[in-house]
Amino acid sequence: MTEANLIEAGIALTLQKLTVKAVAEQLGVSIVAVYNNIEDLHSLKTAVAEEILRRWDFPMPTDADTFEEALMNLSLGLRSLVHRNPGIAHYLVNIGPESPMAIGRIDGVQQRYSTLFELSPMQARWAVTTVAEHAVALAELVHVADPAPDDDAAMLARTDLTLIPLTVDGKVRSAATNFEWSMRAVIMGATTIIDHPRFGLY
Repeated sequence: MTEANLIEAGIALTLQKLTVKAVAEQLGVSIVAVYNNIEDLHSLKTAVAEEILRRWDFPMPTDADTFEEALMNLSLGLRSLVHRNPGIAHYLVNIGPESPMAIGRIDGVQQRYSTLFELSPMQARWAVTTVAEHAVALAELVHVADPAPDDDAAMLARTDLTLIPLTVDGKVRSAATNFEWSMRAVIMGATTIIDHPRFGLY
């Protein structure tokens, strides 16, 4: 049994379902055998998450992108990553010193933003981090599944509401569409804030 075997088993199981028992069953070995090859479950999960990120093609801004387009591409890439790898959202928002590879790649992305869009290091780090955090949170908790088709009818039937029924237009908007528009709001806010005079006080 090698670390690579353990990591592959963890990726196959997904971080959400990764336990020592599940890995043992996946590899056809005993629980003791797994424990003999890892420090603890947390370290195994970290190694699995690191490998997922190592294989992921980080969305890097290109010369053809505007700042807003680059941040939107980052948001969409993170949404896809979160949905393809259940359980990784918790890791993404808690990346620390025990994940040197991930920290290094994130630093490279932020450096690219700083150079390409002529931002200060603080502007680049804050904008990219803020947008990424919101993208991960929305992908994990809010815009996960498409809304039920009877949502509009239920809202229209409410007679105790004033404003909400007037906004129900019968148009079906997917979770992906709602995610994109939510992220546009975050991105527009982030790009405005980093140029605000008070940002220097951050």
